[in-house]
Amino acid sequence: MAGIRSPGMVYVTTFHGPSFLFFFVAEIDEGSSVMKKTKLFIFLVACSLMCANSVEAAGFKISLGIRETGSTMPIFGNGGSSGGIEWVDKDAQTLTADGTWQLFTFTPNAAGALSAFAGGTADSLLSTDTGTIEHIRLLNDEGITAPFRVWIDDVTNTVASGPVVENFDSAALASEVMFNEPDFSGSTAGNLVAGGTTAVTDAMAFSGSQSLEVATQFNSNNPAGWLRLTTFNAANLPNPTVIFREPGAPNPTISFYAKATVIPEPASVLLMGISVIGLGFVRNRS
Repeated sequence: MAGIRSPGMVYVTTFHGPSFLFFFVAEIDEGSSVMKKTKLFIFLVACSLMCANSVEAAGFKISLGIRETGSTMPIFGNGGSSGGIEWVDKDAQTLTADGTWQLFTFTPNAAGALSAFAGGTADSLLSTDTGTIEHIRLLNDEGITAPFRVWIDDVTNTVASGPVVENFDSAALASEVMFNEPDFSGSTAGNLVAGGTTAVTDAMAFSGSQSLEVATQFNSNNPAGWLRLTTFNAANLPNPTVIFREPGAPNPTISFYAKATVIPEPASVLLMGISVIGLGFVRNRS
């Protein structure tokens, strides 16, 4: 905060933040009650902007779960639901809940990428060249307990012949595609408030006109709580086949875009409060 005070009449204050540049100018008598209200208003604005910036940093650790099925189906065909499950880059990336689209890319055949999760053959090693996307893992490491939404788009398996993309544009609105509802998996349903939904929406998309929207809520601030958003026998595009490894070719990758928001967005609530305070200030001054 930088301030310039001229004798008697004018007080100018500037607030700088990562996303804000705020100017407040008041031509008032220094000793008046209005000046005191002005200072209080400026203080509240500064606090609110700092809180808003801290809210923007909230998020979840995000990882990919793959199942080693040895599928012979084409990419995104039903690759089956038996075989060990490995995590790829467990908790190494962050989905920031700031309402922006973010790209997440995973390379199952990269050195040290795998961590065993479940199944007798899960051993932190890649056992098959093909398999399925089994789930997206969201770790609540920041202890968020408010409802939140996640949108997923452009799920892509990039192989030697080029990328293969599922963007949900051909799916029926409100249908579950690829991923089940959040509390479908018994592994993590106990971490969630019941009643979460997964549905195709045309409200927003990274590309095209549709994406997959997930709405849910963690039931505690336990930083070890997580969500297993599984593809297991989903109603549409279940157990989607992906290629993990192609001998003699660069390592294939699995990627998708995601965005997240916490509801209600605390930053919006804070800024609404500022508007109410400002309106009261103006009325009192007049």
